[in-house]
Amino acid sequence: MSSADRPLYGIDAGGSGTSVRTWTGERWSMPPVNPSSVGQDASDRCLADLFGRIRAHAESGRERADWVRASRVHAGPDAGPGVERAGPDARPAIWLASASVDPATAGEETRRCAAAARAAGLRAELVISNDITPLLLGAPPEVGHVVVVCGTGTGFLATDGRSAPVRVGGCEYLGSDEGSAFDLGLRGLRTAVRGLDGRGQRTAISDFLAAQAGEPVPELARRLARTPFPKSVVAALAPVVLRAWLAGDQAAAELVDDVIGELVIGARAARDAAAVAAGWRLSVVGGVMTGCPEFFSRLAAAATGLGADLVTLISDPAAALLTALARLAGTDPIGLSDPRIDRDTWYLDLAGDPAGSRGKGLTSGHA
Repeated sequence: MSSADRPLYGIDAGGSGTSVRTWTGERWSMPPVNPSSVGQDASDRCLADLFGRIRAHAESGRERADWVRASRVHAGPDAGPGVERAGPDARPAIWLASASVDPATAGEETRRCAAAARAAGLRAELVISNDITPLLLGAPPEVGHVVVVCGTGTGFLATDGRSAPVRVGGCEYLGSDEGSAFDLGLRGLRTAVRGLDGRGQRTAISDFLAAQAGEPVPELARRLARTPFPKSVVAALAPVVLRAWLAGDQAAAELVDDVIGELVIGARAARDAAAVAAGWRLSVVGGVMTGCPEFFSRLAAAATGLGADLVTLISDPAAALLTALARLAGTDPIGLSDPRIDRDTWYLDLAGDPAGSRGKGLTSGHA
């Protein structure tokens, strides 16, 4: 069975939203499924909605394919070319890449995903990984590759092209996330408060934040501190900080310099830890980069000082996921033997047999 014969879905589950790309070319935007962004209960509901929608879409795709096949049979051999996108018995293959998945949480997250998918009646193959891992496949084998994620949070992953990757950061907003939208928002909020009370220089960030929020910055800061899950709402302040930077505000410029510096430190640390050789590539992904091309250009310029031969912006990570899945889903079960990803991907067979689950990182048993 080729990958074109089955429904494929690439899911990028970030901190502020979930993006889905389907094998039919559709794109869905859904709420976050990351518990650290919305809480466990809301995350569970979003996950159930996601799998329910995929099941309905896959079944609809099979019905369309059955109709195409029937039409071609009745029309005869001269009916012309047609595209049979999914056979009647083809199982969907899904890659869910989530910022909430790492070796420490993989057991719990795979069990949670399996329960939600089976409750939705979804019979499929499901690959689960961190949101960075599948992006390593964007470079050819044997080529060194560093991936920088700069969205609601940050993370860095690097491989020499032959070995399992080394991860830097990715410890959520209390332990890391330097250079992220959350970091930009928090730094901007504090810079604005300091400028207003005399501890720092006056900055246009204060006016920009107040105009967007409809309230003075001190009140905004106190209100956000009472938010149960502040990661996403603080990260949402990042575009305001970047607007002040683009408007020529000095305090915002210093802040952006510091944040770019943190991203360079993370990329360098990942590169060195993976012993990446010359000729390596740097890929950058995340809403901060796609939302502000000038910010990406600053990072790309700084990255040349690290020796990267090529710096690429991944503007649609869900599409990149779908491309990676299409290369792997030519067999059932899916083959996940590439050494760049096999340590940090987990496989679930949702055909009803829990023993069909596997994954190198699952130390607590099958999902």
